Amino acid sequence: MPYKHGRPVIDLSLWFRTATAWTFYLVIPIAMLFNGIQHGTRYKHRWRLSPIRRAITVSNHTTFLDPVKIAGLPLPRLIFQTLLEATVEFPVLGTFTRLLGGVPIPRGRTGYQKLLAICERAFRYRRYLHFYPEGECYLYSQHIREFHSGAFRIAAELDIPVLPLVTVFSNGPFKPWSFWGRSLPLETLVVLEPEYPANYVRRDDKGEITSESIKEFAEAVRLKMQREIDRRKGSNAFYRGHMERIKGLND
Repeated sequence: MPYKHGRPVIDLSLWFRTATAWTFYLVIPIAMLFNGIQHGTRYKHRWRLSPIRRAITVSNHTTFLDPVKIAGLPLPRLIFQTLLEATVEFPVLGTFTRLLGGVPIPRGRTGYQKLLAICERAFRYRRYLHFYPEGECYLYSQHIREFHSGAFRIAAELDIPVLPLVTVFSNGPFKPWSFWGRSLPLETLVVLEPEYPANYVRRDDKGEITSESIKEFAEAVRLKMQREIDRRKGSNAFYRGHMERIKGLND
């Protein structure tokens, strides 16, 4: 059934979960092969996923195929990935993205609250809910922009860890765009140690989580991810700027 604004952001019915599994396992391996050929994708420290039963995962957003790379990380398990509500409202393609695990972030100030309301049930079926907290895709960038705080607030409200994933680019053995060089970077997705809300979150006199502490939480994770890029000497040689949104689809 097509998604419409105001409907539950995650369809947890048996028939939809069955359709999701069939679609995912048919499509994602092919998409992963394409992504691997294009970027030579490697994963580092995947073992850090194993002991974590529930988590919010976050990553820098650097290519159009990031959702494919993220989907391949926890295989054979499935992962939920957030995206703009306008994308899942698009005819046919919107339903397809939901079948692949896409979760719309509802428009408006209460969007994350609607997402939070169903998270407890959703985590019964999948361990991870992924966010791109920069909010935009910056093609082949190795500089992580300021994070939106919604993912970190959900983690704090549910008292579950945030697991940072960071994409690091390299040039390959030859100078980019030389005769033997690459026109697209090689990429490595690194799984970092989880960060726990209890180390950052503070509450006010009413017992409510303060916005300032959530922002500090988000910034601490962002800096940790940036340090990993810098430590691995991530290449910014392929940077192409902000990826333009598609009119009528994700604008």
